[in-house]
Amino acid sequence: MNPFDFFKKMETIHPQLAHASNYLAKKVDRKTSSSQRRALETLAPTYQKYLYENLNLVGYSDEIVRQRVALLNQYYDFISEKGLDNVFSAQGKFRPTILEEFLFLLLKDYVADLSEKFDEAKVMGSGAIKAYSNIFFKSRDFPSFLKNPSIGINVKDQDYAIFRTFDLTVNNQSHKIAIPCVAAEAKTHIDKTMLDSIIATAAKMKEGNPYTWFIAVAEYYDVNLDVDPAYSRIDQIYILRKQKRRDIKSGRNPIDEKVVRILFSDIKKHLARPWSDIGSRLASDGLVL
Repeated sequence: MNPFDFFKKMETIHPQLAHASNYLAKKVDRKTSSSQRRALETLAPTYQKYLYENLNLVGYSDEIVRQRVALLNQYYDFISEKGLDNVFSAQGKFRPTILEEFLFLLLKDYVADLSEKFDEAKVMGSGAIKAYSNIFFKSRDFPSFLKNPSIGINVKDQDYAIFRTFDLTVNNQSHKIAIPCVAAEAKTHIDKTMLDSIIATAAKMKEGNPYTWFIAVAEYYDVNLDVDPAYSRIDQIYILRKQKRRDIKSGRNPIDEKVVRILFSDIKKHLARPWSDIGSRLASDGLVL
């Protein structure tokens, strides 16, 4: 099957495949340059193999995680070997969608098992979403505020989330919202400007659900190490190559399987532990938060 036909078919089955969607969008976008089109044609067969093999892996054992990381490294290495790391701009989100999609592939079977366990397939999902952050009331003037105020919903794009949908009805006005219990920002690299943006997003997500496990995932970390994100609402930042971009000159680290397994383990721990049940936490661990 032609790679792009394969991507379209897989996207129909799994709309969460962010990188496949990016391929398809760039192929038809008139703004895609000739050099970028050549890059897409060069990369498409290798990405097709990567995606096919990933979708045929089932489960989330340590061995399956190892195989997924190996496939990811092979795909990244091919991009570098062909000299195509910088063909697409950061604004085009070509490379970041690799990680967005990888998070979905990594966690999809785990999320499916949770959905089946709790019989919540209709409301539970994973992937990129417009996540609820807060509700507000708006009215043209004081009389309309008293009589029939409108409600507004603020949302924030999340690169990846494990979420539950709700039908929210206030004053006979209904809205469908998505509340993440896990929310992730996926980046090629994190610099100081990006970190500030991620910190702001974390605060918004925690306003909507204080029990959201909010994380950032990136290949590289380019923030001065004197800057400590511990003061923020971010729960963790995972740097998969364990290096800064400037260190690439002395050798590019592969995506580290151990970091990926820690990420997965942290998510599972968050979804298994008590959230607002202070009594249970006190009895089991002597902890309030």
